[in-house]
Amino acid sequence: MKKKIIIFGGGSHAKVIFHQIIENKKYLFIGFVDDAKKKGELIFSFNKKNYYNLGSIDDLDLKGKKFKSNNILNNISGIIGVGLNYLRKKIYNDVIKLNKKFRWEVIRSNTSIINKDIEIGEGSLIMPGVIVNSGTIIGKHCIINTSSSIDHDNHFENFSSCGPGVITGGNVKLGELSHIGIGSVVKNNIKIGHNTVVGGNSFVNKNCDNNYFFYGTPIKKVKKKLIKDNYLK
Repeated sequence: MKKKIIIFGGGSHAKVIFHQIIENKKYLFIGFVDDAKKKGELIFSFNKKNYYNLGSIDDLDLKGKKFKSNNILNNISGIIGVGLNYLRKKIYNDVIKLNKKFRWEVIRSNTSIINKDIEIGEGSLIMPGVIVNSGTIIGKHCIINTSSSIDHDNHFENFSSCGPGVITGGNVKLGELSHIGIGSVVKNNIKIGHNTVVGGNSFVNKNCDNNYFFYGTPIKKVKKKLIKDNYLK
């Protein structure tokens, strides 16, 4: 029997995840859940089929009789289709307040290459062309984006992410809520703090403090980073 799955979010990143789900034959996609859109609003059309917003998180009634008895919502799992790290954490917290036992899926592209000893936390996304080498730990609700190469013994903490084409050396640590921008390279044995952003096409040759933006080749500390700063615009 196929696993029923929903995506929290209805933007461009959610649509990317949608395609990974559709390509994986073990899932039955139910729909999108986006608090910012109207219930029933069209989110996406694919192969002559329309996919609509199921409503807000509260509309799902995750802790009530509706969730337990409804044929569509029964035995369902989910993934958060939002690129910004802090928003993924917020949505996660909103869901588990209603249902601590809600199940989160790991979505892994069929074209990714991942060593057998890798740990991947619930709710994380591994995109096409990704390589993850031995001893690496990917936390919960992380994003490893298209064609990134994550070398041995890295640790991506919960709600962290990297853009497409990122390369890390061995023993790199990325803190919770932190992001490595598109095309950046991180040398061996680097620690990047919590809530920190490395700008695109940067070369990271030194450790990065918590709560800062770093840019450049090699990187320089640029400015403080607030939790809600949008680094993807």
